[in-house]
Amino acid sequence: MTNREKTPKKVSLEQIFPVMEEKLKAGGMVTFGPHGQSMLPLIREGKDTVTISAKIPAKVGDVAFYRRPDGQFVLHRIVGKKSDGFVLCGDNQTMLEKGVPKDWIIAVMTSVNRNGKEVLCKSLSYRFYAKVLLPLWKGKLLLRRFLRKMKRIIKGKK
Repeated sequence: MTNREKTPKKVSLEQIFPVMEEKLKAGGMVTFGPHGQSMLPLIREGKDTVTISAKIPAKVGDVAFYRRPDGQFVLHRIVGKKSDGFVLCGDNQTMLEKGVPKDWIIAVMTSVNRNGKEVLCKSLSYRFYAKVLLPLWKGKLLLRRFLRKMKRIIKGKK
């Protein structure tokens, strides 16, 4: 067996989405490795995988897999719901994406696989992360953003 055969080929979500969509519509689950840093510390690019299911209706607190009108696939947490749609935000972000309609949401994350261990979104450890650790992480992000802004203001006055 050559090294080329051992290394899995990386493909974009756009390339495999038709297969993913078919499996999700049939009531199945899909596992893939997300890209980007917006869901740190929960999901690490190149190290973790997530499993999604379309059978679960999206609600506040869930991590939704959705597609924007420009075709971009996104995996972010639902942080609110308003009359014009859901409010979503990455765990490692502070900017909210408002007005995301229900029909953009393709599926909801059901588990994260880290170091070969599956962590179900229903598990106590995941719920502890979402309810206790995540607000602390968000507070750290907001404090860092505030301190950078204050530093710019102070430097501008000198």
